[in-house]
Amino acid sequence: MIRIFLILLITFSFNLSQGFSQIIDSSFFGWTIYELQKNEFEEKKCYMVNYPIKSESDHNSRARPYIMIMRYKNKRVEEFSIHSGFEYRLHSKVFVSIDDQIFQMTTNEDMAWSKTKKEDAIIIQKILNSANLKTRADSSIATFAVDEYSLKGVARAYNRLKSICE
Repeated sequence: MIRIFLILLITFSFNLSQGFSQIIDSSFFGWTIYELQKNEFEEKKCYMVNYPIKSESDHNSRARPYIMIMRYKNKRVEEFSIHSGFEYRLHSKVFVSIDDQIFQMTTNEDMAWSKTKKEDAIIIQKILNSANLKTRADSSIATFAVDEYSLKGVARAYNRLKSICE
């Protein structure tokens, strides 16, 4: 349910006419932290976003790729997700390399997630203790993308994310 909500909600062009309030809280190197809340009765969500420092792709009309960590305040649940800038090939996987460990992310339209909350926690901990992250994805039109992200500043951004969505 949470993941479906993200697909509909996170496109970086939120419809403010529906009452969503998105606020940029802070930035640490390449990471930007946002707060999101529809009203005081709805659960507050916070997320942090980072963009690649290097990209290789043969996709001509690719949107800007990013990685994101989302935190739900009331549930105290965190999710890691990827947007590679295009719609993914049906039933494909996005491969994430952090240090020497490879994770396979499940795709749905233009977003990719880990399979379980436990894997989210493992990936986030790995991100917090690493310098670089690479992704490899295939699009629905048989193109590909390889993106490399710097994780500089991630620990400070993550601590801020947790403090504003405690």
